[in-house]
Amino acid sequence: MKKSRTLKSMLRAFLALTGEQKKWFVQAWFKFLFWDWRIRHQSYAKWQDRVFVASKQADSPLPNGFVGVIEKAGRHHIRHMNCLRRCMVTMEMMQQQGITPQLHFGVRRVDKKTQAHCWLTLNGELLNDGHEVIDTYTELNAKKGDSTLLSAFLH
Repeated sequence: MKKSRTLKSMLRAFLALTGEQKKWFVQAWFKFLFWDWRIRHQSYAKWQDRVFVASKQADSPLPNGFVGVIEKAGRHHIRHMNCLRRCMVTMEMMQQQGITPQLHFGVRRVDKKTQAHCWLTLNGELLNDGHEVIDTYTELNAKKGDSTLLSAFLH
């Protein structure tokens, strides 16, 4: 019974979106499938050029609620969409709007385990995460191909 209530509330939330927001949601949902497949089945070498892209602001502002709708599509997906998948889909959809956000990576140690996280900013403004989360990570500022900073956290 609880599952059907959740499904009903998700459907109600989707139907409350505007037509444009529904289009973003559906587009994001399918992009999540593709990025999930790409990350699971292709070597990193085949898609690494999409990760390290110079940040670029568009002439027009980001549509209102754009990132929030993409995040909703990720949260309500049939597959678990981690931070990397959410960032890659959001980056791709923003690039289609003529905007390229900056992708950030961070690490932290919890109970002798290294944890990683990523998030997006645009002009220094956090787009898809909260400061209460990212402030618990140490941001990696290594150059492409430099693993020395990361290795310090692994030992």
